[in-house]
Amino acid sequence: MVIGNGWVWRLVLALMAAGLAFSHLLHHFHGHLTLLPSPHAKYDCSRQQPPCRSYPPSDFHCRQGRRALLRGSSFLFISCVESLSRAESKEEDDLYAVEEQRLIHLFEEATRSVVSIQDIEILNPKAEKGSAAYEDFKLEGTGSGFIWDQLGHIVTNYHVVAKLATDFSRHQRSNVSLLANDGTISVYEAELLGVDPSHDLAVLKIDAAKSCLQPLPIGTSLDLRVGQNCYAIGNPYGLEHTLTSGVISGLGREIPSPLGKPILGAIQTDASINAGNSGGPLLDSFGRVIGVSTATFTRQGTGVSSGVNFALPIDLVRGLIPYLIVYGTISSPRPQENPTFKGI
Repeated sequence: MVIGNGWVWRLVLALMAAGLAFSHLLHHFHGHLTLLPSPHAKYDCSRQQPPCRSYPPSDFHCRQGRRALLRGSSFLFISCVESLSRAESKEEDDLYAVEEQRLIHLFEEATRSVVSIQDIEILNPKAEKGSAAYEDFKLEGTGSGFIWDQLGHIVTNYHVVAKLATDFSRHQRSNVSLLANDGTISVYEAELLGVDPSHDLAVLKIDAAKSCLQPLPIGTSLDLRVGQNCYAIGNPYGLEHTLTSGVISGLGREIPSPLGKPILGAIQTDASINAGNSGGPLLDSFGRVIGVSTATFTRQGTGVSSGVNFALPIDLVRGLIPYLIVYGTISSPRPQENPTFKGI
């Protein structure tokens, strides 16, 4: 039984005080018990009636009265506490239900803005686009991304599309899987618009109807606090539209870029981020993007996440994406992939 509200304790103490006050009053009562004639008795009006008699109360009657009052007070006290405990338990259950519904709503609103990115190698690069031979490909990796605007721009990590970015033989392609409002999944061939490997960012573009493009609201990473809740949506190990939750574990971290240079100001979180989550959004409790899932420390020799995960802060991302959309790159020429970088 858990009682935490201040008004509950005040009510309980008031009931206890009232019971003790009545008991104390009875203990010090020294009046008389008056015995009145029965209203059903028959009287002879010609005879003088005897006066009412009064007797002092005995110790036995006082003790019996105190015991009865204490038993009644105890019963009332226990009944009130049990009733209040049941009420508080129901309030806690309702609170958990509200929290669950809030998280369900957050996921349902955000998941249609998260895409799955397939990194594929075309086995017949000379085949005509749209032909059966053109669709003969090998899947080389998966990642995540999210819709930036209704023009079809998709934000992801550079290392997710690094092979496409450095491919000049037209053997590489990126497909984007988008969840429609009716629950169906549509696949689009993506165009690579811009890359910034020094910050592990890239922008893709798909040709989809505006009704299918639901941009995520962009938050800020400037006022984040360690300990606040955060949520990651992505496609770990190809499992599309997976939600994981955690807290912000640290701020201002330094992680390596695909070029080997440091990226400053990264967000550390214990929300589970694994292979395939790269490029997906990290959200706050209101469903706003506060970061881009980028990297994780893995247990040596296992490839399993250690629970120490990192995301690019959204304020950094927001300042770079317009340049990638317009100019295609922040630094040129496009560099080769750094083999020592361990993204997800």
